[in-house]
Amino acid sequence: MSLHRLPFFRFSFATSTVAFAASLSLMTACTPDDKPPASTSNGGQGGSGGPTGGGGQGGSAGGEVVAYPPVGAFDPAYDAYFDAPADGTYKDDYRVVGQIVPESWSWGKIELLEGLQRFRAEGYNLRTQKLRWQDTFQNADYDLRTYFGALNQQIVDGFNIHYQSSCAGSVGQMGAGACDKQKGPTRAEARYVLLHHGPKTASLACDTKKTPVLLVHGAMQNGNVWLFPGGNDGKGNAYPGVTQKTGYIQYLEEQGRCAYAVTFGTFHGDNFNHAIHVANAVRQVKQLTGAPNVDVVAWSKGVLAVDVYLADTAKWGDWGTKHFEKVAEDTAKNVPLFRKDIRTYVALSGPHLGIDLNFRHPFHNLVIYSTADSAPIGQGPVTWGWMSAVQCVTWGYVSSPSSIFPNPYAYSACENRGGTWPDFFKRIYTSNITGLDLQGQIVQKESLKNLNVAEGVDAAKFDFDMYNHSLWGAVDDSGKYVSPYLGQLQAAYDLRSAHPLPNREDDPVGYDWSTLDTDEYKWRDWVSLYKLGYNPAGLPGTGGWVDDDTAHLACRKMAYEPQNSPCKAQHVYYDVAHAEGTFGGYTSYTLMDGIGIGAAMELGGNFIERLRHHGVSRDLDFLYVVHGTGTGKPDAIFEIDGMDCPTCDPKGDGVLFDVSIAAVDQLTQGFTADEKVGKSKQEGVPFGHLDVGVEPVVWQKIQAVFDR
Repeated sequence: MSLHRLPFFRFSFATSTVAFAASLSLMTACTPDDKPPASTSNGGQGGSGGPTGGGGQGGSAGGEVVAYPPVGAFDPAYDAYFDAPADGTYKDDYRVVGQIVPESWSWGKIELLEGLQRFRAEGYNLRTQKLRWQDTFQNADYDLRTYFGALNQQIVDGFNIHYQSSCAGSVGQMGAGACDKQKGPTRAEARYVLLHHGPKTASLACDTKKTPVLLVHGAMQNGNVWLFPGGNDGKGNAYPGVTQKTGYIQYLEEQGRCAYAVTFGTFHGDNFNHAIHVANAVRQVKQLTGAPNVDVVAWSKGVLAVDVYLADTAKWGDWGTKHFEKVAEDTAKNVPLFRKDIRTYVALSGPHLGIDLNFRHPFHNLVIYSTADSAPIGQGPVTWGWMSAVQCVTWGYVSSPSSIFPNPYAYSACENRGGTWPDFFKRIYTSNITGLDLQGQIVQKESLKNLNVAEGVDAAKFDFDMYNHSLWGAVDDSGKYVSPYLGQLQAAYDLRSAHPLPNREDDPVGYDWSTLDTDEYKWRDWVSLYKLGYNPAGLPGTGGWVDDDTAHLACRKMAYEPQNSPCKAQHVYYDVAHAEGTFGGYTSYTLMDGIGIGAAMELGGNFIERLRHHGVSRDLDFLYVVHGTGTGKPDAIFEIDGMDCPTCDPKGDGVLFDVSIAAVDQLTQGFTADEKVGKSKQEGVPFGHLDVGVEPVVWQKIQAVFDR
C-alpha cells in the first residue's frame, strides 16, 4: 500500500499562505470625556538602519501620551512573565530603530518600531519563528520559496535592523547559520514590530489630506498579505493558480490613500502586546502624514489587538482570581488608553468571541503533527498534549522525507514514527503540562525531553522547539513556561453552546459529506481503516479500530473534555507500556490526551470571557464589521460544524462561526441606540475566511465607508 496514493493527504499549502486563522452585554467600556494629558516625551532615539537601509528617525509622541501606569501599579509576583524595559524604565512611547528599502517591486520602505512599554515575553518554536529565504518551504509540489522567499527575507531583514546578525541570511543563499533560539531576527522580542510603507506611501506620493490607513494582519499571516496575497517572484508573477496578483495596499494607493501595514514579531503573539503595537503604529502613521487620526483595518486574529486598544483594557476591573487571570490583568495594564486617534475601525472576519476550531477537529491536529515545520498549513497549534503515533501519516518503514522512497507527509514530530505495530501506541508528547491546580498554577510531568525519550525518541536529537506544539505550551528544562501561541491561547473559547458537535451519523443517506468532513473521511478513515484495521495475518479490518460511540462524537469531544470523553482504540497488538485492558484478543488504548478547553481558556487568562463583556469605545467615530458568509474555496474549508446539510448555510466563513465574526452587538454594547444606528454597520460578504481580505469587492465596500 502506497501512502502517495491516498488522496485525502494531498494538503494545499498555497491557500494557507494567503490567510489563516485563525455576544452578551454586562458592562460598558468607554473613554472619559476629558482629553488625556499632553505629552512631555520627545520620543526615542533613532538607530542604525542596517546593511540595506538608512538610520531611523526618533519616534515622536505627538503630544498625545496618556498617563502610563507607574512601576508600582504592576504586581511584582508576575514580573517573570515580562521582558525587562528597553531603557531601564517602562514608558508609553516608542522609537524608530531604523529602516530598510526593499527591491523596487516591493514595499517602499519598512521601518522597525521599538515599543518602550511593558511587554509580556513571547515564546517561539520552529513553526512560529520568521522564515528566511532559505527556510521558506519548497519541494516538487509546492514551490513557495520562489514566490514568498524574498518577501519573507524582507521581514527578517527588517527585524535584523536591531539584531545585526549574520544568521539573517539573504535571498539566493542557503548557507546562513542557525539563529539564536532566544532572540534574534527570526525570533524578535515582543517589543518590536515592523511598519511597512506602501510603494507610493513611502515618499508620500499619496493624498495626505485623506485619512491614512493602517492594516493589521492575523494569525499565520504577516504584512505581506496586504501587498502580494499570492506572493511575488520579483517579476510580477504570483503563485501558480492565484489570480489576484496585487493587494489592498495598491488599491488604497490608487484611491490616493497613504497605506501602511504592520508585521508582528510572532503572528500568534499575545493580543495585549499586539494592541500596544497598534497604538504605537497609529501614532507613527500620524507623525509621518500629519493626519489627526487613522483608519484601521484588521483581519482575522488581528481584530483582537484593535478590540483591546479600543476597549481601554487597563480600566477593566472584572478579572478573575486564578494565577493566569492575574497575569492577564497585569498585562492589560500595559495597553495605552484609547487616544481617540482611530477614525474608522474595519473588522474583517475576526474571532471577537473566540475560536475552538482545532478542539473540534482531530484531523487538524493530525496534520500539524505530520507537517513540515516550515509549511504554512502546519503553523497552528495542536489541542492535544500527546497522541499515539499510529495517527502519524506513515506506513511501514518508508516514513521519512529522507528515505529512499520519501514520504512527504511525515515530517517534524511524526518523522519515522507510527509506521509499524510496535510503534503504533508509543506517544508523541507536545506538552508536559497536565493541568492547573486550585490556584491556577501549572501542573507538569517531567521534562518534555524525558517524556519523548521514554517513547523512543533519540535523546541526542531531541529538540524542544520541534515538540512544543500544544496550544498551551510546555515547561522547558530551565523551568520556564514557554507558549509559542499566547494570542491563540487567549482566543480559545468553547462555542459548543452556539454550535454543538453535529451527529452526522443520523443524517439522511443522501447527504454526502465526503468532500467536507475531514474528521470522518480523512482522520477516521485513516486511523481506523488504513492503520488500525490493517492485519497482515488476517482479513482487512481485523487489526483493530477506533472504539468510538455510534454518533462518532467521543473522539471529537476529547480535546474539550479529556476526562469525560476519552478517545479509545482496540487493537490485536499488545504494547505493555500503554495497554489498558484486553478482551477477546483486542487491547484497549487511549489515542490522545490533553488538558481540556476549560484549562486552556484559564491559561489564556479567560481573555475572551472578559473581552465579550466590554465593547469598543464610544469615542470611535465609526465601526464597520465585515464577515464572510461562504465556506471559501473547496480546499480551504476548515469549519463545517454550523452546516445542517452539505450545501446549507455554513453559519460562518469556513474557519470561524457567525457568532464570533458577526459581532457588531458585542462591540457596540456601550453605545446608545442612536450611536449604534449612526456609528456602526455590519455586512456579510459571500467569501470565505481566507479570501475576505483580498477580494476587490470587499475593498470597494470598505472604501465606501471611508468616503461616507
